[in-house]
Amino acid sequence: MIIFFVLPLLLIVKADFTPHFRKFLHDNYGVTLVGELERTDLGGDASLGGKQTDDDYPKKQAVIIVHGITNKVSRFNVSYSLLFFNDSISDTQGMVDFLKSKGYDSNSIYGTTWGDGGRTPVGLVDMKCSYVKQIRSLIIAVRQYTGTQVDVVAYSMGSPIARKAILGGQCVDTREILGPPLTELVDTFLSVAGANYGSSLCIVPIPVGTCNRRTGLHCESTFLQDINQQRRYEGTHVFSVFSTSDDKVIHYSLFVLLLLELNSLRFLNNFARLSWIPFVWSSSVSHSGRNGLRRQGWNEPRCCHG
Repeated sequence: MIIFFVLPLLLIVKADFTPHFRKFLHDNYGVTLVGELERTDLGGDASLGGKQTDDDYPKKQAVIIVHGITNKVSRFNVSYSLLFFNDSISDTQGMVDFLKSKGYDSNSIYGTTWGDGGRTPVGLVDMKCSYVKQIRSLIIAVRQYTGTQVDVVAYSMGSPIARKAILGGQCVDTREILGPPLTELVDTFLSVAGANYGSSLCIVPIPVGTCNRRTGLHCESTFLQDINQQRRYEGTHVFSVFSTSDDKVIHYSLFVLLLLELNSLRFLNNFARLSWIPFVWSSSVSHSGRNGLRRQGWNEPRCCHG
């Protein structure tokens, strides 16, 4: 058995909106939305993105990062070193650092923190309308701010939340009207280990929390049925990357995997480390379909049979 320790190089990462982007949000949407997106109530590492000046033109199309359950967006802003039992060290590059190494800057990398950054236990987190509205507002604001389509990378529970944000319509819990789909605003949508059909940990529905039948990750929840009833609304190019070894999102037999369109899918086995995301992203933004599934419908393993 190989045992290793994860040693974070940075425990606390300073990441928030630039004054230029903050002023844009304030002038165009009001102080309330600034607070909802910047999330300074969670500290100085709960958001990122923005120009430095009016002349700070983005060289790349904006990327919006949507984190997963009980995380902050700063999760993607940290690089780690993995110390193995034989004293070897493997450096793991964070998503933001990788993008910057490819020519992106703060003016083209954006994110906010939905939820409370892990204060609520993982089993009690569901997909509230307020989270959906928060991601939807960021997509709209970044599109207006940069003047171009945006790319969206959504991880774990962040994937169904981001998909609902783009789909629009009506919230399943509050019945609030979100508006029409944002399909035209999104160029590439990449779901990474997304819980798009629920979690294998939610086989038995629980009235409240993560596995509830309305806004939870039970595979028959109203939320998941809503986002999966329609197709090809997430953007111009849509990719889903998942693992056959995921013990939370997917726990399925080979028989089910054989039912997938294997000719259009390249599995990334043991897709458990965040460090693989940059490699997948660099492939998906080229729209080549490599290392992911160019969706003709969400052909992912599901936690419910039938």
